[in-house]
Amino acid sequence: MNECVRITVLVENSVHRPGLMAEHGLSFHVQIGRHNILFDTGQTELVVRNAKALGLDLSQLEAIVLSHGHYDHTGGVPAILGIAPKARVEKAMGSNLNS
Repeated sequence: MNECVRITVLVENSVHRPGLMAEHGLSFHVQIGRHNILFDTGQTELVVRNAKALGLDLSQLEAIVLSHGHYDHTGGVPAILGIAPKARVEKAMGSNLNS
């Protein structure tokens, strides 16, 4: 099955599109077919603001995958879980973080 993969940068150190903001950190929205995943969350709730500016609805996220525990990759977790409370939180190498 060939499903389209779309990766959208939500947070990064620089910005090249009007209406978006930058911060030290990283967050990618990954859409594979009907599945929605967030890879890292940046350091603040800016991830939510930029997603809205891009027309992305994060409330239907299935999972948040965290590459590692630094604040600039995990700081937006509370804001994301506030709008997508059913999203699983996973480390990139496995081990569910919800427990």
